[in-house]
Amino acid sequence: MGLEKIKEEILQKAEAAEKGILSEAAAKIDGVKKDVTEKIKQLEQESLQSLHTQMKAIENREQSLQNIESQKMLFEAKKEIMDKVYHEAFNKIKKIAKNEREAIIKKLLEMARKEIDVDVVYANSIDQEFIDANLRVKPFDTDGGIICETKDGSVRVDYTFASLFQDLREKTIKEVSKISFK
Repeated sequence: MGLEKIKEEILQKAEAAEKGILSEAAAKIDGVKKDVTEKIKQLEQESLQSLHTQMKAIENREQSLQNIESQKMLFEAKKEIMDKVYHEAFNKIKKIAKNEREAIIKKLLEMARKEIDVDVVYANSIDQEFIDANLRVKPFDTDGGIICETKDGSVRVDYTFASLFQDLREKTIKEVSKISFK
């Protein structure tokens, strides 16, 4: 009988050891499950935060693009208005009264003579009648004004209305736009 008792004692110890090992394994499994659950929650939070950051960046880019587009449209509208204003002003200059036109042509000729020794003057049919008789006059298709040339043709001075108006526009466009679009 002693043997039976020893066998039972060994079986009880084995069962106790097995329960201890299983209990320890279950505790480790629970710990691993808890760690995995926490890691999953952390990854979900990080993913949500990253997604939120990316969405915010996309919204900011979209807003920037909308701002750029609206600025571009505003600039185009302002440019169109400025072009129209300058075009209307140029049309008024082309249609000035004969006595004013004569005074302007004589003044332009005087300015050209200060720059070069004028021999030939290119002008349209309206402005030709205001040129001094001692100068050679050649027809030129322009809205008004003159182009003066030296005898050898090496130097020209452009005082056509279009050229003068373009110079004036380049010099005044910043100031005019500041005044017009405050």
